[in-house]
Amino acid sequence: MFDLERLTKIISDIHRYLDDLERIEIKDPRDLDDIRNFYAVSMILFTLINRVIDLGDEIVTSRNLGVPGTYREIFNLLERGKVIDKELASDLSNLVYQRNILAHEYHNLTEEDVFRTYRRVPVIRKFVERVKENIKDV
Repeated sequence: MFDLERLTKIISDIHRYLDDLERIEIKDPRDLDDIRNFYAVSMILFTLINRVIDLGDEIVTSRNLGVPGTYREIFNLLERGKVIDKELASDLSNLVYQRNILAHEYHNLTEEDVFRTYRRVPVIRKFVERVKENIKDV
């Protein structure tokens, strides 16, 4: 059984963070030379990916797809449960890797690193749309 209130809140947060990223208007890595942009985009990406993990975990739990041992496993379980396809599961798992770099290797991040993660944001939009379709099917 889905907790629609929780799902709605998570999806709303994701849309808010996506809107925040758009307002900063990052077009290439040089836009991250401005230290405010660099830190703002880094933090928004970190928070955004955390909410994507929350969304995936909520679907895994609601559908009784298993108990993930890692954040990356959430997306493997969603693939096995036919909520998402293999390509999307792989792309989302890669985002978890990027999230871990944002969290644990922050002191080594470059503008290129942050921009590379930023360019993967369309995967998040795709995942949210797939979750919305999945909820409608129930």
